[in-house]
Amino acid sequence: MEDKAQVGLQHIPTSGALSLYSGRSSIFARGRRDAANSSSNPDYQRAVADFNAGQFAQAAEGFRVAAEQGHAESQYILSTMYDEGKGVAQDDAHAARWERMAADQGHVYAQANLSFRCYSADDFAGAFEWCQRAADANLAWAQYNLGLLYQKGEGVTRSEAEAAHWFRLAAVQGMVDAQLRLADLCYLGQSMPRSYTQAALWYRRAAEQGNARAQFQLGSLYDVGLGVEQDYIQYRYWIRMAAEQGHEDAVREMNRRDYRDP
Repeated sequence: MEDKAQVGLQHIPTSGALSLYSGRSSIFARGRRDAANSSSNPDYQRAVADFNAGQFAQAAEGFRVAAEQGHAESQYILSTMYDEGKGVAQDDAHAARWERMAADQGHVYAQANLSFRCYSADDFAGAFEWCQRAADANLAWAQYNLGLLYQKGEGVTRSEAEAAHWFRLAAVQGMVDAQLRLADLCYLGQSMPRSYTQAALWYRRAAEQGNARAQFQLGSLYDVGLGVEQDYIQYRYWIRMAAEQGHEDAVREMNRRDYRDP
């Protein structure tokens, strides 16, 4: 099976809006000393309001004031604004500085992004260290990235078993790329007994989230009856779903079957 899944580490996506009480903020708070008062800083509160109003320069200044008081979430958000040049001039050094300060306080997203920054600089040992911290705090992106580091042997001794462990943790949280990786390992029998049933289960979860490669793989399993009962209707359904998204193998399969079928 050709592995077409993403091979590089993932960077934490930045939300278009901020919330004082969002689910994302509750993830931030894991292990942080000021978790109980994450929204109590008045400079942070004003900065969030300015950010959501599109006043990015004012927001950046507010986050800077709160960040200098040691407010970890403000430090993290300020780092992302420097990364993107939003409300401030783009500055990698300033982004890295604030990101590291937040990470040192246990800010999970900052730890994950610091891991990505280390990886981009070929500091695989640093990437592994920070990724491990964020993964231990149950952040799915970090768990997936940690699985990749184990699978590739970067910053750590290569281990397919450890990779599978971390992919599974991220997959259970609904991360599509992790579900694909885990399905591939189950299909190939790498680091675990080969199980087409488990492969079909994880391909299905990714397919139901709209992933074209998973849809194609699941359809192929239905075609031959591996891990599922052979079912031509299900085969056609999932192959067509993948083909409609432009998956090349699925498009070729649809053309071949359309020619053959009565």
